[in-house]
This record gives sequence, structure tokens and C-alpha cells, in this order.
Amino acid sequence: MNATCRIRWVASRSVHGLRSVAVFVAVVSVLAGPVAAGQPGRDRALDIYFVDVLGGASTVLVTGEGESILVDSGWPGFDDRDPKRIVHVLKDLAGRDHLDHLVTTHWHRDHFGGVAGLARLIKIDHFWDRGLPEDRDSTLDFPDGPADDDPLGFAYRKASAGKRKALRPGETLPLSGLKAVVLASGGKVIDRPVAGPSRDGSDSNRPNPVCDEAVPDQPADPSDNARSLVLLFTLGRFQFFDAGDLTWNIERKLVCPIDLVGKVDLFQVTHHGMNSSNNPVLVRTLEPTVAIMNNGPHKGGSAATVRLLKGIPSIKAAYQLHRNADTDASENTEPELIANKAEAGGEYIHVRVEADGSKFSVQIGDRGPVRTFESR
Repeated sequence: MNATCRIRWVASRSVHGLRSVAVFVAVVSVLAGPVAAGQPGRDRALDIYFVDVLGGASTVLVTGEGESILVDSGWPGFDDRDPKRIVHVLKDLAGRDHLDHLVTTHWHRDHFGGVAGLARLIKIDHFWDRGLPEDRDSTLDFPDGPADDDPLGFAYRKASAGKRKALRPGETLPLSGLKAVVLASGGKVIDRPVAGPSRDGSDSNRPNPVCDEAVPDQPADPSDNARSLVLLFTLGRFQFFDAGDLTWNIERKLVCPIDLVGKVDLFQVTHHGMNSSNNPVLVRTLEPTVAIMNNGPHKGGSAATVRLLKGIPSIKAAYQLHRNADTDASENTEPELIANKAEAGGEYIHVRVEADGSKFSVQIGDRGPVRTFESR
């Protein structure tokens, strides 16, 4: 082979080599799939996952900055079923190798029982709660513990040692790019409207007209439910309301006589959809666009709450994690909005909020149809 032919041959091999590398990279990219939804730098969106913990509570948020927040950790036991489902969402779906913030709304086992298992499976940096008896806060009471000799309380104290803080109404979580304000804690609510002037420019301190239609209070709730932490998450125009298991009378205080919350886009149906919560005056004042109920097949999802949600004109979709197996079809939401067909469950609901908060989409699992909604 002469010198000219050799140069041409080498150039040809180089071109073919580059083409091969390009094809190889393209094939690898296809096989690898899309970047995990919660990985920062993709599009700065906010991802919210409603994990199925069968009538407990577990909501994962991953911000565009990559910060992860878990509100409640589900049940204990069942071979760490709930912690494993949470970690699957954090690691496999959101691409996180640790949990930045764990918020416990109150001291019932279906909301904080999964902490011990979770702490074994993933690193947790910060713990937030409504307070513990040893905080010596004379303004708080603890009707349901956790007592010092309660195994679940012991597990929480061990996992959170040196890393926890109690939250009070009006305080915020230290997040970057996402605002999270505490609306209620320990049975007390904020003392002024959280959003300042109302969105229509009117006086936010005027009486809430919806209160004229309010139904009477129920007997005082002596349980820890009434002392739940309530959080309002805000990203641009988008707002998400999560009240743990807050009950009827304190719900009313959030919106009567003055509306302290404002309208929201996404509403986590309170207390798994039980009718001791979801005071109509609260839900009608919030006027949510989408409601998501973290009920189980035999817990929550009361017929009265489903009827209420169906009767709120602003609600364009009311999702349930499960069908209430103890009521008939007409007393549940539409079948296509129920995430789990089998009682064993495990399917999640995913909400994805655009980086500017202008709109959000809802999908059951990773294969269900996607519905998109405009934020207010």
C-alpha cells in the first residue's frame, strides 16, 4: 500500500470509528432510559409522590434543587413494607441516595411507625415534628404519646437524636426553591393569612363568606389527630396543602372567620378521607383543582367525604389510592382515578409541577394516562 492509499485508509477507518462511537452512545442512551424524575438539573421541576402505605400516610417531595422531603413514614412492621416502598420512590424513581427532611405530622403509628425501618434503609439528615414530651413545652399536650417506653417512640428518638426540631405555626422548613410554611401545630393555627393580600386584590382580613354556610363543630377531638402539623407548599403559582390527620374543629379555625390559607391547587384529602375530618367549610374555601386521597381498602374514603369532593365545582379530578371495599362503586371516585386495583396495593400517584409552578400533571404509576392542570 503506497503512502497516499494508507492516508485514505486511515481517514476512512477514523470516520467509521466515529460513526460507531456515535451509534454506541445512542444505543446506550436508549437503554439507560430517561433521567430519573427527581434528579436536579433536568428541568427544575417539583415531583410529589403519594406512596401507597395502605391507609397510612407517606408523601415524598423532591425539589428541582434535588432536596427530598418525606411527610410521614407509614406503618411499622409487615417486613418493613412501607419503608421499602418509600425508599423505592426515593432511590429508583427520584434518584436520591438519602433523605434530606422527614416531617412527622403527629404521633399515630400509621404516620411515624415506619421511621425505624426507614432509618435502617436510608440516611435521614433532618427530623421535624410537632414536639415531644421531653421538649417541656407547657403549651403542648400529648394524649397519644409517644411515651418513653413505647417501642415506636424509642425508635423515633433514637433515629432523630441530635437531628430534630419541633415546628410551630408560622415557621417554615429550610428549603431551597420551595416554600413550606406551617399552618397549624399542636392544635394551634397561624395568627394571620399566610399569603398576605388575596389573589383578587381584596382585603385578606375580611370575613370569609363561606363561613356563613359552616356546619356546627363536632365534639372536641382529644386525640393527637387534632394536633397534627399542617403544611402549605408553594412553588410559584402552585400550592399544595397537607394537613395530616387534622380534624373538623381545627380545620374550621384555618378558614373561619378569616381565611388564613387561600386557594390551593393540590389537596391531600385529610385523614385518609374520613368524615371526622374534611370539614366542608375548609374544602370549599381551599377550592382545590385536584384532590388525592391516601386511603386504604378498609380505611378512610368515607362516602360522605367522596360526596363532598364530587360536589366541589373547582375539583377537576379526585384520585384515591384505593377503592373503599366497604362501600359501593357510586361512593368511590371514578375507577380510572383509583391507583390500586388489588388490596395489596403498592402503586403510587405521581404529581409533577413545572419549574415555574404554572401547571402540574398527575399520573398513576409510570404507565397511567397523564392529566395536566393549570395552576391558579
